[in-house]
Amino acid sequence: MIIQPNETTVAYRCPECGSGVKSIVGIFGLSAPMLRLKCPCGGSSMTIKKTNDDKIRLSVPCLVCRRDHDYVISKDLFFKNELFELHCSLSGFSLCFIGGGEAVSEALTKADEELAKVLQEAGAENLDIFKEQSEPAEELPAAQVYDIVRFIVKELEAENAIRCNCSEGDYDIEMFDDSVCVYCKNCGARQYISTASLAEAQAFLEIDELKLK
Repeated sequence: MIIQPNETTVAYRCPECGSGVKSIVGIFGLSAPMLRLKCPCGGSSMTIKKTNDDKIRLSVPCLVCRRDHDYVISKDLFFKNELFELHCSLSGFSLCFIGGGEAVSEALTKADEELAKVLQEAGAENLDIFKEQSEPAEELPAAQVYDIVRFIVKELEAENAIRCNCSEGDYDIEMFDDSVCVYCKNCGARQYISTASLAEAQAFLEIDELKLK
């Protein structure tokens, strides 16, 4: 009997030439210290590696920020979703697409159309407009903060990595001006996460356990 290994398709957009870079990643390939998905132009590369706690760490080039964004997701999320997208936390642009080959190709095409529309509205002919922009203010749009925190909370909840005062918590989040509150709807335990700066919000991506009091 032939055992079909888990595999998924991963794609990102090169910030230098604008091309979509796509590859199939199999679970056995993650036994290597690091996988590198490199654009043929040589201007960028995306790295994928398995962490010590069996999660997947991705470092994805960003065409807006002109630096790599780091994400840590579960192995199930990486291999068992028809389509999952990772976004730039500052601009909301889709940076990385993970899932079935056809779904990823369609998402990449849709992202092409959205990017072309943005460039047209800005009167720009290519991606150089992002290079010419000054450093963005260290501030996250509220909706993007909400998406980041909710994504991490759902990941932690699925892994039973949230602790509160009751045996079976039911968790949700609430937005404030400079923080997000994660709370249990059953016992009322809560934890506030500062979003006063971009660095603080992105640091939340690295946590592997959350304790509510």
